[in-house]
Amino acid sequence: MSSDNSILNKKGSNPPISFSELRDLVSSKLRIVDAYIDINGTPTFIIFPENLKEKFEKLVFRVYEYGLMPILRMENNNLILRFREAPPTKRIKRTRNILLFFVTLITIFIAGYFLWTTNELWSSILMPRANPFGQAAIFSICLISIIGLHEMGHKLACSFHKIRATLPYFIPGPPPFGTFGAVISLKKPPINRNQLFDLGISGPIAGLTVTIIVCVFSILTGKIVPEVQLAELEGMVSPVSWPSSPLLFMAIFQIIESFNIMHVPQGATLILAQTFLAAWVGALLTFLNTMPVWQLDGGHVARAVLGPKGHRMASILGLGILAFSGYWFFALFILFFMMFSRRSFMGAEPLDDVTPLSTSRKISYFILLSIPAICFVIPPF
Repeated sequence: MSSDNSILNKKGSNPPISFSELRDLVSSKLRIVDAYIDINGTPTFIIFPENLKEKFEKLVFRVYEYGLMPILRMENNNLILRFREAPPTKRIKRTRNILLFFVTLITIFIAGYFLWTTNELWSSILMPRANPFGQAAIFSICLISIIGLHEMGHKLACSFHKIRATLPYFIPGPPPFGTFGAVISLKKPPINRNQLFDLGISGPIAGLTVTIIVCVFSILTGKIVPEVQLAELEGMVSPVSWPSSPLLFMAIFQIIESFNIMHVPQGATLILAQTFLAAWVGALLTFLNTMPVWQLDGGHVARAVLGPKGHRMASILGLGILAFSGYWFFALFILFFMMFSRRSFMGAEPLDDVTPLSTSRKISYFILLSIPAICFVIPPF
């Protein structure tokens, strides 16, 4: 048991603060019922539950100045506030992010060139005079925009809530896609469930928006092939239908047709541009990311809406859906990281896990649940 004058933040370069000073700081924001340092040396406060959200947010940024991180939980009908040392604040270096972006852009370009030159339908029949490098560049722009803006959606949510985060780390890969996606890294946890919800939903919404744009672009730049030419293309053209393509794309086709934006004559066939593959990848990534599993984007949202127990059940259900729908390898991949992360089924936790999620976010969650359904595609293997 430490005295009131014990220095709590003994590491790092933050200004020192004693327990008594911390108690005064907490009491300036929240009503304290009791205060003590537990047997593990953790400053602990029992808080009176009133108007917590705004007051706790102000307290968080105040104690960050001293290198401390407040954690608010409900335990045995008591509102418990504990303080731990915050992760050290380091300067975020962007050199690696920029380098990985350009490397990934190159690998996607190579994948686009590979796809075009090996696709006899487009490179030799429909557009034999097209520049393969130009087509590879168009494919690269479409795919990098879907992946990049997905991550920038997360980044903008972090900026809005004043959460420090890195730029996206792009992951290069081999053809046919040229990438394994991208991730950002949070330097501080979200303060409450509202922030956790926003962080989870912002990426899929941004990525899905660009995916829709790329899908429309691939339709409008497709080639209309008359019936007399279709016999020559037998075995080279595959129908676009569910579940090989998502229901979302079927709806987009119907909307474009109903508004007479593109007219396909009777008997003719519309062959979609190569960029349709980029849209297809975007839908696949959206489907996988919005599953309510562990620390996927859908897992963050499920954790914010359902709490820790509900999140655990949602993760089990999500893994089952992935395995049953053919994505068993991805399910095993997630399970591997879950088992070796020391957190098992635990998802990302907000500092304040007591303040309930806003009503508007609860309502929008039901909209989010439809995204995996309309973006589902059968495994590409």
